[in-house]
Amino acid sequence: MREQIDTLILFILYLSLFIYIARYILFIVKYGWSMVAVFLLFWTIEYLVIPLSMILNDTIFFLHYKLLDLYVTNHGIDRFYSYKSFATIFIFITIFFLGVKSVRVVQFSQYILKERTIKILSKEYNLLVIIGLFLALLSLASVFIYASQFGGMNRAIEAADAVRSGHGDEYWISKQYIFVYRFIPFSILAIIIYFILENNRGFWRLSILWIGLGVALFSRFSLFKSKQAIIEFLLLYLFYLSLKNTKSYLFHFGILFIVAIFFIPALETYLDTGKFVISDASNIFQSILNMLTFFNFDQTSLEFALHKNYDFVYFEGIISGLRGKLIPISWLSNINGNTIFTNTYYFYNLKEAIVPPGVVAFGFYNLGIFGVVIVAFISGFLVKKIDYFFINIVSYAPKFIILYAFAMTKVFTWVRTGIPKFTFYDTLLIVLGLILLIGYKRE
Repeated sequence: MREQIDTLILFILYLSLFIYIARYILFIVKYGWSMVAVFLLFWTIEYLVIPLSMILNDTIFFLHYKLLDLYVTNHGIDRFYSYKSFATIFIFITIFFLGVKSVRVVQFSQYILKERTIKILSKEYNLLVIIGLFLALLSLASVFIYASQFGGMNRAIEAADAVRSGHGDEYWISKQYIFVYRFIPFSILAIIIYFILENNRGFWRLSILWIGLGVALFSRFSLFKSKQAIIEFLLLYLFYLSLKNTKSYLFHFGILFIVAIFFIPALETYLDTGKFVISDASNIFQSILNMLTFFNFDQTSLEFALHKNYDFVYFEGIISGLRGKLIPISWLSNINGNTIFTNTYYFYNLKEAIVPPGVVAFGFYNLGIFGVVIVAFISGFLVKKIDYFFINIVSYAPKFIILYAFAMTKVFTWVRTGIPKFTFYDTLLIVLGLILLIGYKRE
């Protein structure tokens, strides 16, 4: 009886916080999405919708509810929602709002940015067009070079699942040029440059789009089979539309959610078997649970962080995340503390795969509840600060809306993974920053 009462109280607590934040989101997105709204949307899904769905399933539906994509072994936890986890997420969201409120409205200096040109054979060319075409062709060439390391495109596609789980060695024929996989995502940068060059209607601009778009879609659906990369790509387009037209498109996002109920499980089946299998519409609740599987590892990770015994890693992931991004891997070979591997160990009892902890558990793994407070405040401060920055930029240069939309997808990545390496040190962000520095001059 005591357990049923606790479950009911937890349901009321999670539902009350969900209603409050949902109403807040609806209020602030009346005229389009902001980075704060995006953060709250995905945070709400990860830490409120998921435990609510777990409680409903445990008490009413009793349907099959997977944890993550695979069976969690030896978890030693009776259920993946608790007073502790609710208190932790409540503290996180409270401090997050404090971080948001601490940012003052600042009018940034406005500069006239002019695209640089380069002279080739006495003729001037737009440098951004050249960079965009180069990145598009580089990503396209990298696809074929990468496939050659497996012995051909068909074998590279067959190896996608093994590579995704960190076991691609058995498929590689050669590893001499396997590093080119890092250049394939540059297709996204090419697409971004296409939108930035909105005043350029030339043939080469269209070439940048179609080459970049083709590589982006093929690599995500066939070569790497990444659900998150596919969803981020779709979000980039939706956020761009929202910002471009100053509308939230809540109806469209609602339709997308309904489609996702059937699409995400079908996508997962496709990535595993190569065939799309649509969920049975007659069992809508099972379909919803199947879709939420994509989001539930953050809440599961939080329970592990709260109940398992481990040594705090004291934000070593911020330093170790630089390896292979900004500094050589060998320079930080002695740093092993990382929330990714700590969290993965509790899921699978091994450290070979990667299961990100999510933004809340990231803070707890690093410094307990103090780490949660630190991460929450910094997240709120940065999200709002960057929000003001982009709002100012696009107010006088609307062509940079695509950059604002791209930054919003990184907010989704930060909430879902809680890993600096995948967000702040993301290769695409670093290269994009260099492109803007090279491609523009200030007047």
